[in-house]
Amino acid sequence: MLSGRYVKIIFAVAINLALFSLLGIIALAILWHTKLTPFQDYSLVIDVGSRHTKVFVYTWPADKSDGLGTTSRISQVKSCSVSHEPITSVIHTTEDNVKNYFDTGMTECLSTIPSTRKSRALIFLGATAGLRLYNITSPDYINRLLNATRAYFSTLGVMFGAPEFQVRIIDGSEEGLSAWISTNMLLKELHEHYQPMETYGVTDMGGASTQLSFIAPDANSEHYNMNLFGTDYDVYSHSYLCYGEEQARLVHQGQLIQEASGSYSIDDPCLQHGYTEEKSYKDLFSTACARGKHAPPEGLNTGAGDYKSCRIAMEKRFSNLSCTSSSCSFDNIYQPIPIPLSMKIIAISSWYETFSALARNISIEADEHSNYNLTSVNLTDVKHAIKEICKQSWMYVHKPNKHRPFLCFNSIHQWTLFEFGFHMTDENFKNFQIVDKINSNDIGWTLGYMINQTNYLSPEHRPARLLTQEEFIILLVLSMILFLTGSITTAAIIYRYKKYYQQSKTISRKNEIFNGINIEN
Repeated sequence: MLSGRYVKIIFAVAINLALFSLLGIIALAILWHTKLTPFQDYSLVIDVGSRHTKVFVYTWPADKSDGLGTTSRISQVKSCSVSHEPITSVIHTTEDNVKNYFDTGMTECLSTIPSTRKSRALIFLGATAGLRLYNITSPDYINRLLNATRAYFSTLGVMFGAPEFQVRIIDGSEEGLSAWISTNMLLKELHEHYQPMETYGVTDMGGASTQLSFIAPDANSEHYNMNLFGTDYDVYSHSYLCYGEEQARLVHQGQLIQEASGSYSIDDPCLQHGYTEEKSYKDLFSTACARGKHAPPEGLNTGAGDYKSCRIAMEKRFSNLSCTSSSCSFDNIYQPIPIPLSMKIIAISSWYETFSALARNISIEADEHSNYNLTSVNLTDVKHAIKEICKQSWMYVHKPNKHRPFLCFNSIHQWTLFEFGFHMTDENFKNFQIVDKINSNDIGWTLGYMINQTNYLSPEHRPARLLTQEEFIILLVLSMILFLTGSITTAAIIYRYKKYYQQSKTISRKNEIFNGINIEN
C-alpha cells in the first residue's frame, strides 16, 4: 500500500491534470467557435471579362496542413455578378470608384464566407482578353485601374499578401488551360480516372477571344505539360485574340466600312433582316483588333439577313492559306489536325449563350441540367436553323432579348469557326457538348485558375497553419481522457481519505469508550 507521501503526490498530479485538461477543453471549445468551425477553407476568384465582371466563391475541406485543402473536393458556393458593365466603365481610376463598381456583388459573395474563415480566404482577380486588348492601346490607364483595384482589395479583410500576383491580366493560354482544368475537374476526369487520353477537350468563347485546349502528346507547339494529382498531361492550348463574339463582330463591321468607301448607310449581311444599328466609327476603330484603320465619324448599319453572304465573309477570316507549320487551324496558327473523332469536346461560355437562343429552331432539347448534347443533330441541321434565323424580319421576332439582334452573326461566327477554323466535321458532333453548368457549378476558367494559383502562391502568403478536423478531434478526445483520468483519480483519493478519516474517527471513539470503561473499573 502506498505511503501517505506518495498518495499526496498522486493527488496533486491528478488534480492538476484534471484542471489543465479542463482548461484545454475550454480552449479547444473557444478555438472551435472563433477559428475552426466550419472545417472549410474559402477562396474568391473574380473573372474580369470584356463584357462583365463576376465573383465566384469556392470552398473545400480544410484537411491539409498548408491550408489549401484537398482540391479534388472543391465546390462552388456562390457566384455574384458585379455589374452589367465591364470594369473599363470605371473612367476615373480611384479606389472609391473601384469600390463602387465592385461593392454590391463583392459584398454579396463575401457574406457567404463564415466570419471565422474570412481572414483565411484567398482572393484572386484574373483579367482576360478585354483588358489584354485595353493594355495594348491604353497601358497607363490599365495600370492605374489594377492598382486602384489592389488598394480596394486590401480593405476587404481577406488574404491579400501578394497584390501583384493576386490581381493581374492573365494570358490567353493560361485562360485556356484553366478552363480545361475546370471542366475535367468537375467531370472527375483528373482525380478519379487518371487517363489523359480520355479527358475532354474544351473550347471557351468570350467577347474578345476564343480558346481551344485538348490533350495532344505529340503537339510540337502551343504545348504545355502539367502534373495533376500525380498524372502528367500534355495539353495543346491556344487563345485566339479578337475572335470572341464582340471583337469578331467589330472587325467584320470594320471590313464592311472599309469596303463601303465612306457611305453613311451600310447593309450588313450578318445582322437580322430589318434591324438597324447606329455605330460610332471612332469607337469601332479605336479597339486593338481594328486599330489603325480610318473611317467616317458615324454611320448606320442595316441588317440584310443574308446567310450566304455572311458565311462567305466569315470563311475569309478563317483562311488557312499561309500555314508554315505542319498543320494549322487558321491565320497561320499551329494546331494538331485532325482533332480525333473520339475526343469528347465541351463548348462553354458564349457558345452556350448563343446556342441556347438558337436551339429552339433545331429539333434538340437541353437535358435535365440545361446542357446540350449534339448526338442527335448534325452540322447541316445547325446551318439550316441559322439560315432561317437570319432571314426572319426583325419586326416579327418574338420576345427579343439582348442576344437576339446578333444571333445571326454569332451563330455563323461560331459554326464557321467550328468547321473552317478548328477543322471539325459532322463526325465530331457525336462527342460535342455545349454546357453551362456541371453539378450546379458554373463552368469556366475560374476554378482551374484558383487551383493553380493557390499552388503557386508563396507559402508566406498562404493561410496560417490551423488544426484540421482530425487533429481537433484527437486533441479533444485526449483532453477528455486526461480530464476523466485526473478527475477519477482525484475522486478516488478523496473517497479513500474520507473513508480512512471516518474509520479513524470510529476507531478513536471506540478507544475513548474503551478507555472510559477501564477507568471506571
